[in-house]
Amino acid sequence: MYKNEAGTATFPKEKRKSVLNAQKSLVNKNIHDILMNVTKPEDVLDRNSAWYGNLYKDTYGLPLSSFGMPSFKRKDKNWNHFFSQLQTSLQKYRFNNPSHNPNFFTRKTSIVFRHDKSSYVVGDVFVAHIQARDQLMRNKTFGGDYFRARLIRKRFEKVVDGIPCAIYDHANGTYTVKAPLLMSGDFTLEVKLLLSVEGIDRWINFTEAPTIKRAHYYALLKSNEKVTCGFHLDKFKKYKPEDLCDYSNPRTKEPWFCVKPPSGVCHPIVEHIVEKFSLDELSREITSTFGKSGAIGGSGVTITVTSADNFLFSRQYNTEHRGTTVPSGYVQNGKWESLQQTFLIKSVQSTRDCFRNKIVFFLGDSTMRQFFESATGTFKILCSGPDNKIDKQAPQVGKSKESNLTIYYRTHGMPVQLNGFSTARPYISDTIESLTLLKIGGPDVYVIVNIGVHLVHYDASYYVHRLLGIKKAMLDHLTIHPETRFIIRGMNVVECTHEWALFRFEIILRKIFENTEKIVVLNLWDFTTVMPLNDYHPYGDALDQEARLLFSYLCNWTL
Repeated sequence: MYKNEAGTATFPKEKRKSVLNAQKSLVNKNIHDILMNVTKPEDVLDRNSAWYGNLYKDTYGLPLSSFGMPSFKRKDKNWNHFFSQLQTSLQKYRFNNPSHNPNFFTRKTSIVFRHDKSSYVVGDVFVAHIQARDQLMRNKTFGGDYFRARLIRKRFEKVVDGIPCAIYDHANGTYTVKAPLLMSGDFTLEVKLLLSVEGIDRWINFTEAPTIKRAHYYALLKSNEKVTCGFHLDKFKKYKPEDLCDYSNPRTKEPWFCVKPPSGVCHPIVEHIVEKFSLDELSREITSTFGKSGAIGGSGVTITVTSADNFLFSRQYNTEHRGTTVPSGYVQNGKWESLQQTFLIKSVQSTRDCFRNKIVFFLGDSTMRQFFESATGTFKILCSGPDNKIDKQAPQVGKSKESNLTIYYRTHGMPVQLNGFSTARPYISDTIESLTLLKIGGPDVYVIVNIGVHLVHYDASYYVHRLLGIKKAMLDHLTIHPETRFIIRGMNVVECTHEWALFRFEIILRKIFENTEKIVVLNLWDFTTVMPLNDYHPYGDALDQEARLLFSYLCNWTL
């Protein structure tokens, strides 16, 4: 032991680091012991319980002080790190148009043009180019605009045949549209401007500002006090640290705060209450100031694609084909043909045998609950769990003795824009860690995850933090149970003013989970590029086709 100039005892640097690490490990162990001891084992060890495999259930709604912990000093990883190609264009826009003159904004006056070639064979790559223009018809010199493109072959009553196109931003006002031609026929090119870089900048500023977003959250405390809560209240200037109760996740540091009640005591949260506020003001501003979305000039050109002799487009998703990335599939005769999954089932009904002898966890928002309901409804499985009249997102379990099948659903942690009990809002990474600790894993255990829609109105760095925690929990589990099946479902294209926010999350998700060989990243963006949704929730044929793709992995695990 040494002494510093003030005469205080200290350690050499190496020894000090070792002591700090030991202290940190001890703190983590104490937290883990507390978390493990709070829960009720009869709830989480009973396979017939909706809480099965959820060790941390009874820790939700407790302040950090219950665990002997102060508030965290969070170091969230900035979302820009995972979407770096946008930053140059945003900087150029802010530099070139500091007054935000709308005449300089990208509009539908942009033009798409292609090479003179009009005839192709299957296996060729279609190429076109976009020149972004402003309101005064001047060519723009920086990128960042959000376009979406598809090649449409045939229109049916509610669906189309078509191929999704990839768009490459050259950061100078020009873009390249590419698509491998996967089937024959006469195609029409459609290119839409969904949101200009100026509108994207406005959306980013809105999400990162410390203001109330779409929903206003409250908590009903055990003391019967009702308090304001939020994902990001610690960022509000009007609140000092001593004005807030910190209900963040003690294991993963996922943030959640409530204003301290009049009693001055941070009582446990019994129920979350949500009052929704619309985004009409922001939507009107984006629509009126940055232009309505729609097809740009030059859309509507047609090409003819004929069959090629001896050409077989094999499963090449995530590979390059003649200079363009192969999409995850295409729509032919009204049905999604997947290049990501080698064996695509014909219908959800045909998967009954595939589900036999399996344990399946559906973890996520209400769109994930749709898949749970699709499976349990198709197989006529009786479900049980907490009263759904009180909490629509409450955990559920469906069990079939005939098939030796158990299916679970539970939502993700706050924020969730539905009222409900705090115990019914587990974090996905907590659930996965619980499965690891309880030794629930193997080739017959499927964990299907999605998250995103409830977070799009906040700083995307929160989403990054959540995904990194989920990824770590998955990889930790796979070191012990390497045959457990993990699937993380991507975003859907939804034609609305918020679509770019979903696109940003899609890019971030793919970047975070790239090169994770034992985790399937289910690409639905390409499917919904051809058949865009008009609601966050897929319905009818769209839901059936997404479920068909997802459930195919229970019949044929390809990793």
